[in-house]
Amino acid sequence: MASLFFQAGPNAGRRFKLGEGDCIIGRRSDCQIFVPDMRVSRQHARLRREGDTWQVEDLGSNNGTFVNGKRVSIGQIKHDDEITIANNRIRVEIPESKKELGTHEANVTVVDLRNPKVFVDSSSSSGTIGVLDKSCVNPNLVEIKDVKRELRLLERKLNALTALLQSAATTIDPVELLDKIVEALLDVFPSAESVGVLVEDEKTGELKVQTKRHRKANFGSDMRVPGTIIRHVVEDRKGILLQGEDNTESQPIPGKNKLHGKTALVEAITPGVEPAGSRMGAPLQSHGENYGAIYVEGKGQSFRQEDVSLLSSIAAQAGLAIHATRQQQREAVQQRVERDLHVARQIQRSLLPSDVPRIDGMGFGVHYEPAYQIGGDFYDFIWHDKSHLGMAIGDVSGKGISAAMYMASLTSQLRSRAPFATSPGKLLSKVNQSMLQLGDDGMFATLAYMIYDLDTGILVFTNAGHMVPLLRRGGRIYPIESDDAHCTPIGILEGADFGEAKIQLEPGDLVILCTDGVHEARGTDGSEYGVKRLSQQIRTSPGQAKEVTEAILRDIDVFVGNGPQTDDITLMAFSISENQVRRRLDTVTGVNEIIE
Repeated sequence: MASLFFQAGPNAGRRFKLGEGDCIIGRRSDCQIFVPDMRVSRQHARLRREGDTWQVEDLGSNNGTFVNGKRVSIGQIKHDDEITIANNRIRVEIPESKKELGTHEANVTVVDLRNPKVFVDSSSSSGTIGVLDKSCVNPNLVEIKDVKRELRLLERKLNALTALLQSAATTIDPVELLDKIVEALLDVFPSAESVGVLVEDEKTGELKVQTKRHRKANFGSDMRVPGTIIRHVVEDRKGILLQGEDNTESQPIPGKNKLHGKTALVEAITPGVEPAGSRMGAPLQSHGENYGAIYVEGKGQSFRQEDVSLLSSIAAQAGLAIHATRQQQREAVQQRVERDLHVARQIQRSLLPSDVPRIDGMGFGVHYEPAYQIGGDFYDFIWHDKSHLGMAIGDVSGKGISAAMYMASLTSQLRSRAPFATSPGKLLSKVNQSMLQLGDDGMFATLAYMIYDLDTGILVFTNAGHMVPLLRRGGRIYPIESDDAHCTPIGILEGADFGEAKIQLEPGDLVILCTDGVHEARGTDGSEYGVKRLSQQIRTSPGQAKEVTEAILRDIDVFVGNGPQTDDITLMAFSISENQVRRRLDTVTGVNEIIE
């Protein structure tokens, strides 16, 4: 299945699989691939499958869509292409279709055992294997018996590596893979009495025996790895063969070893004498990461240098296999988290209104944009009866799953109790008590709630610690606030008093409610968007609720520029038509000084 792997940006390290339908990349939470980056447009690009090929289409984004460094409006993409959207670098992964059997070319090397042509350069410490040219024979080449021994070693290497690769191909659990490795090592080294794998703990850095095997059941369950092994294998990352006795105590942290005891390393042997020992070790490493060591213990002087070479080769492949299985495991966990977050995001979106109310003489505009996969902001439209429309906007403390669950409980309480509440104050008082009974310690929510009377044009409101709503009237901006309507946030104080106030709306009025993600949006210089700039944008933007909401969002994008979105952004606006006629009160309550 085709997929996209994010190499840079907020989603770096994540892989998204592409299905059969269209896939939208963007900043809106309902996009198939959600990218929390202000430089990415809300619906930035579309990926679509056309037969056996894939295409990417730019959806009129501000910053453009690039394929291999070239800006495209629509273009075909193939495996290993790089899509760039703002600072997001995305690698395209499209697996090639499998070739029919027999169509591929084989690459086979044949060795004639009756006329050996394999040699080992005795001057090379790495045991390099090459092909012997008879015309180049010189005294530095080993004799034929050594060549035959090297052939046997090569055969053992191939058998061991084949078994290891088969295990790696069928195993995704690192622990299970290590078990198969130690079992294979007992077969590879007939003189080995016990084999163990020491793995470095990812959190503490301590070396621990992850798995071990003994050839005899009564050999003993303990395995003490000499400090010399730990030092030279883990610290120096070299294979080692030990001769004689090593009384060094094993240490969990390599850097703290103090070496004592009688040891003889391979480098210290007499020239011309083949080294032998009873214990050997080799490092497990891959891609610059150190995973630990393999330790093999036998009786007497049963191991030779060729055994260390073989063990080092096996350990190198084992390191690659462990790296691959760990990567697969991390990706599997990441994919599960991604699926869970996707489901949570869909559930959260389903809890928000699917559309705005349709009321003659009124216009509505809303926008919900979480900073991450799921957010703590919410808004709602709730009918108390046929002529009273409730409007809520809020912000739950914290982020992530806990905030989303608290938001779900809060909106459920609002909707279930609204039909029985005659005013915002009474409704929030009941909701506050219910949320306290949930026992979510430390969780609370700011909330502004309004009830609009469609017959009279009266707006009754209460504000539980939320951002002050703004009213545009006659080209001027007023805060909708009152001491009587100012209350503590939901879920903090038991028995809190929730007051309320009311104002008379007039034809042409426009009301804006938002969360602090709007006011606190930061530009590249660290400054905040602020209430003053928001008020100016509301005052100068033509049109009604929807047009003003879109203008505010465009202005926020300009202000933030290439900066990240650090908080959820939610906007709710409603406007009264110029020709709307309503019975009015004689006084207007709750409209204070103009915000300049």
